[in-house]
Amino acid sequence: MILKLIVFAIIGIFIYKLFGGQLPSLGKKAGTPKRKDAEGDTMVECSKCGTYVSVEETTLINGKYYCDECA
Repeated sequence: MILKLIVFAIIGIFIYKLFGGQLPSLGKKAGTPKRKDAEGDTMVECSKCGTYVSVEETTLINGKYYCDECA
């Protein structure tokens, strides 16, 4: 009886180590990529020339977005 428990404990520890010391999550897929920052993908209109550029490439002045050429 004790021998069976020891064998099951060793198998359990082996499986635990096989997964990298982390228990597998049942609700999430392991291969899904993390969500990107939404602000980096947002396009806004330049208040001066009207072209659409990424938020990362703009300058915010008094609550209005300006592209790098207009700022």
